[in-house]
Amino acid sequence: MRRTGFLSLSLSLAALPVLVVAPSGTAAGDDALTVTAPTTGSVHRVGASVFVTWRNTTGQELDMWLVHGSDGRVIRLAAKLSGAAEGETATVLPTVVNGDGYTIELAARAGGARASSGSFAVAPRLRAAR
Repeated sequence: MRRTGFLSLSLSLAALPVLVVAPSGTAAGDDALTVTAPTTGSVHRVGASVFVTWRNTTGQELDMWLVHGSDGRVIRLAAKLSGAAEGETATVLPTVVNGDGYTIELAARAGGARASSGSFAVAPRLRAAR
């Protein structure tokens, strides 16, 4: 029984470095998918276009989500984006609560790979001057 306990401890410790070195904004082991824009600290207005760019070596089509902090996914912005190695799209930012902590998440449709953009802020819609 001592061996079993030792083996369990060894396996637990062996998995620890994988969790610690996972890149921020990317699920562990998903280096095959990277969101390159929008960038951290950018500000985007409700009703305006947000340009999203990515690298995708999975070959899978992607879904795109707007995510807000610990609230999680707010709305799906696009479905079945190209499985090409590099991609870009523009999407209109829907009406959401203004503030910081938003990201764009891309997720492979077949599951597994996913990645998030840098954290950005949402500002109110511009109103036309009268």
